[in-house]
Amino acid sequence: MPLISEINKIPLDVILRGLEAQYSVEKNEYWASYLTYFYYEKFKELLNDENYEKARNFLEKAKNVMYDYRYHFYYGLLFSKVGDYDNAEVELKRSISLNPTFYLGYYELGNVLYLKKEYDESVEMYMKAFEINKDFALPLLKVGDAYFENGQYKDAEIAYQAALKVEKLSQIFLRLGVLYNTTQRFEKAEKVFKDGLSIEYKPEIAYNLAYTLSKLGKHLQALQVLKELSKNFPSFEVYNELGLQQKLLGLYEEASESLKLAGEEYRENYLKSLLFIDGYKDFILNELEKFDPEYVAFLRKARQEKDLIESKLEKIHFPFKELEYAFDFTNDEGEVILGELERYRNFPFNQRIVLVISSGYIAGADPILIEKNLAKSSFLLFDIDEAVVFYKVIQIIYFGRVFGGMPFSEIIEKVLEQLSNINIPLFKKMINMLEYTKTSLDDFWENFEKTENLPNFILQLMELLSYEPEINDIKEETFIGKLAKLFIEL
Repeated sequence: MPLISEINKIPLDVILRGLEAQYSVEKNEYWASYLTYFYYEKFKELLNDENYEKARNFLEKAKNVMYDYRYHFYYGLLFSKVGDYDNAEVELKRSISLNPTFYLGYYELGNVLYLKKEYDESVEMYMKAFEINKDFALPLLKVGDAYFENGQYKDAEIAYQAALKVEKLSQIFLRLGVLYNTTQRFEKAEKVFKDGLSIEYKPEIAYNLAYTLSKLGKHLQALQVLKELSKNFPSFEVYNELGLQQKLLGLYEEASESLKLAGEEYRENYLKSLLFIDGYKDFILNELEKFDPEYVAFLRKARQEKDLIESKLEKIHFPFKELEYAFDFTNDEGEVILGELERYRNFPFNQRIVLVISSGYIAGADPILIEKNLAKSSFLLFDIDEAVVFYKVIQIIYFGRVFGGMPFSEIIEKVLEQLSNINIPLFKKMINMLEYTKTSLDDFWENFEKTENLPNFILQLMELLSYEPEINDIKEETFIGKLAKLFIEL
């Protein structure tokens, strides 16, 4: 016989032919055990290749040479593979009845019961497997999965954490992180995913980490994770998420390239990115209309009513002198020129706010240009991650007022929806403010304190607008009052 280390280099069929020949000459327990072992190895190979009939034949060959608990165990796996969970359960129970200390039998029986959605029974089998072999982490992982599927999130968390104490497997980090995402504990999810990646880089963990970071408002980090993922493990889903993140960060050309690679399933997102590069081309709008007719109708209506809307904007008193600078840092089409805007980078906080608003105002009634200008100016003048939420909030307010005459209550609902996707911490603060801490407009003005923190400024602005103020409710001596008055007049 060859050495064990040499056997791995020999094709399995060659080994089996040799063992069968030897066993035909010497029918003893020694050769029977070897031949049975390799029959089961061949069975597993065929099972993985989904060649079920041949796999079944090798089970019978193994049984004819040496019958024991393994025959029923592997038959159980075969039944499970073809979706016959009832017979799989029967065979696996036979296996462990023949060998009550066979922990893999309990584990696979737990898997079958899990697939049958008999979660309590599956947990019982997983725990028996773990009691027999306390170095085997997978049963605890599956206990967590069973609790997760049953909505018992706290029990699932405990099980996953216990599994990590046994063995730090990448799939355990993945499941625990997904659990934290599901239960809106994104800070914990971020730590778990990063811990998992520090042990072993797995694309599933990186993909979920990017989602978590985006939810936390850490968009630059999310972008870097997705870029690395797209290089090492490219897929349509990864290119789509990368493109959406690039578009959110105002990287429109890069976004278009990524979304083009995302394929037909994400064609809608690709077409929307093209609008920021090629403008309102008919071929783009006509095809996009098949995916999002409401959005295309909005864009076409804005173009049709362009002169009317811009006439209205010209009649509004823009209360900030910084509007004059906008003519210096935009081109003839009204688009922001970053090189020209750079000189205003060190302006005081309030003035930088106005420069962003001015960049949107000077874009007239062009929704795409308004969004581009708000994004580009915000990213240059403020911290990138804070700028994301700021320009999206201002865009929602601006679009709601200019293009729809929308009441502030509806605008706030849209802002909350957006924040829930791009900045959960700020979303939670805004919910808390709207539901618990805000009182009255009089109290707002009495307790008002100027801030130069962008997220806090957003919260102040949203609280003020939540009172649905009229012009005579506004204290125009305050910066935020002047800004609110502008939004009321739009």
